[in-house]
Amino acid sequence: MESNIEKLIESYQSFFEGKPEIIASCGGRFEILGNHTDHNHGLCIASACNLEIIAAVKKRKDKNVNLKSLGFNANEVDLSDLRIHEEEKESSNGLIRGVAAYLNDKGYKIGGFDAYTISTVFKGAGVSSSAAFELLVGHLFNVLYNDGKIPKLVLCKAGQYAENDYFGKKSGLLDQIGVGYGGVVQIDFQDINNPVVEQVKFPFTNLHFLLINTGGDHSNLSDLYSSIPVDMYAAANEMKQRFLRDASFEELEEVKPSLTEMQYLRAKHFYTENIRVKKAIQALKNQDEETFLQMINESRESSTNNLKNMMVGTNYEGSPLEACDLLMKTTENHGAVKINGGGFAGSCIAVIPSEYLKKALTVLKKKYGDVNVQEIFVREDGPKTIYNLGK
Repeated sequence: MESNIEKLIESYQSFFEGKPEIIASCGGRFEILGNHTDHNHGLCIASACNLEIIAAVKKRKDKNVNLKSLGFNANEVDLSDLRIHEEEKESSNGLIRGVAAYLNDKGYKIGGFDAYTISTVFKGAGVSSSAAFELLVGHLFNVLYNDGKIPKLVLCKAGQYAENDYFGKKSGLLDQIGVGYGGVVQIDFQDINNPVVEQVKFPFTNLHFLLINTGGDHSNLSDLYSSIPVDMYAAANEMKQRFLRDASFEELEEVKPSLTEMQYLRAKHFYTENIRVKKAIQALKNQDEETFLQMINESRESSTNNLKNMMVGTNYEGSPLEACDLLMKTTENHGAVKINGGGFAGSCIAVIPSEYLKKALTVLKKKYGDVNVQEIFVREDGPKTIYNLGK
């Protein structure tokens, strides 16, 4: 058994009585293409990644969930009460109770467990630590009480519901699906309640994903994030639709005189990004590396010129745009890089050819620090049980 698993079991036994029954894990996710398209029912490409939460778990006979995460206070949730607790907003307790409430409402069984977790999904890096936590909790209810029979999409929706209603943060399903399905996935959000998910093989063994966390502060950026869908909704409304997906780029051109410049540009990004997703998926299937990288770089250009979410105002220093420029200069314009997530501050995702990887890591780690620049790998599984240690 791997040494880190042994350390996890030791940590569990030092906090709880007895031995754990299972070891489970859930990875984070990163966005490959489809920046700010999900809320207008667009197309996205995401992938689960190897940064993960690992849990040692034992089923309880009551309805109490006791969860201790390394470095954090213990969480205690009584599942006999599934109401929203306002004091649990923005807390792990809220996520646990919310996932349980959704599954219970859908007719699935819930119950208590003791869990000790260790995470390498660091916060603020755009790999969706909250969705990883939600899907891990859902997986534990699934394997402990439902014989693993809960569909993946139901678990993803449970996580989204918990985040929206119990945690108090608006979230589409992109994060949860990216975490919950495993591997590289194309997601079509045209029917937002039943998105179409297609798993696609990543065929390029000479390309490496690099996560660059610029360390920007997200705490005061909510208005900037929300301005993007607001502008897109305004453009859709001008075309007599609720969402941009229900209109066309040709119709956008017709109503352009009635829109502000920002409304038009952000709507333009939506339509061109959807085209890039389709081309990138075909490139993956055809093993067309050049087109795949081109679509990611064109997405960055659109984020810069149309979405305007590559920096806050004119603050170039420390911005994702600066990180992207540094990366492309370091690799002599080989590979590709774009924003990862909401933008304005935070992280970028790069795709680097093998011959430039060492140089890129050296330069970027010198700029942002070792912990903020990491090579990440596609995780082929969603949440899963690694070991069944028996009762």
